[in-house]
Amino acid sequence: MPSESTFQTANDPVAIEQLIAALSSFHPLSEGLKNEIIARVQTVKLEKDEFLMKQGEHCYYFYFLVNGILVATTNRNNKELTTFIVTDGNFVTSVAGMYGYVPSEDTVHAVEDALLLALHANDMQEMYDRFPESNIVLRKIFENYFQGAHERSNMTRLNTAKEKYLYLQSYIPDHIHRIPLAHKASYLDIRPETLIRIKKELEAEQDQSQWTNACTKLKEHIAEHLSFRQKNVTLAQLAKESNIPIAQLNFLLKNNYNKSFTKFVNSLRVNYVKEKLAKADEWKHLTIEAVGIDAGFKSRSVFFSEFKKQTGITPGEFVRLTGRSPEFEFETT
Repeated sequence: MPSESTFQTANDPVAIEQLIAALSSFHPLSEGLKNEIIARVQTVKLEKDEFLMKQGEHCYYFYFLVNGILVATTNRNNKELTTFIVTDGNFVTSVAGMYGYVPSEDTVHAVEDALLLALHANDMQEMYDRFPESNIVLRKIFENYFQGAHERSNMTRLNTAKEKYLYLQSYIPDHIHRIPLAHKASYLDIRPETLIRIKKELEAEQDQSQWTNACTKLKEHIAEHLSFRQKNVTLAQLAKESNIPIAQLNFLLKNNYNKSFTKFVNSLRVNYVKEKLAKADEWKHLTIEAVGIDAGFKSRSVFFSEFKKQTGITPGEFVRLTGRSPEFEFETT
């Protein structure tokens, strides 16, 4: 675990806003809980190859990864195995010994420079007692974790090597190139040379006519069904509904639109909101927040944060500044 001197009072408002938005996406937070988190959260910076925790050590913090890539490994029978991979915007802790009661089963290190926000276990215990919603948030975070662990367990036992790699592509499409080959292969339980061969095969399979057809199908499906308005829409769901193979859809979003699935969906939601807000008669009976929720955003904080990130202004400022009613744009920038 990093030394106590590594932990510093968090003073990066953008990073803290990301943490609050991430927590709020699971369940709304009261203003009291938000203020408590802001008052207690600490910053941790790791350099490449530096350890966040080691197998056998006690972990006393719950972390949010602002940026960077973390890889967890465990040593079994003198063999190092990659157990999980953490990417930007996700949470990490010692699942078995989150409160420091038992040693960590994993070693977690940064494969590139990383910035994290940390909450001490004692502070979190106090928040559980004072703010009931904090219990709901953590429960849902762990539900997501265990669901992902179950999916990975099925993937490693049942799928072919190629299907395993396609699973990883869909799971972390924006970050897969940032993870060392050895860790990707270990995580998927395949040999590095097999992974190299699969990547070459997939590259050879990319045919422009396929992508043109897939792009047309995606545009038509989005225009007809407005799938992005579903709050919990997933890459797998959109692939199934649009009849586009999940790996092909993931490749299409990354290469044609230069976006991850989440960024692609949020860009459609923001364009949808812009269209609505520019037509006052269509939403005058609603609040701006309600328009964002109708577009598919899970919460007010996520909506406002994403809108400002993409447009540079708040939804309210957009309403005041817009003077015309733009066409709905499918093509995202």
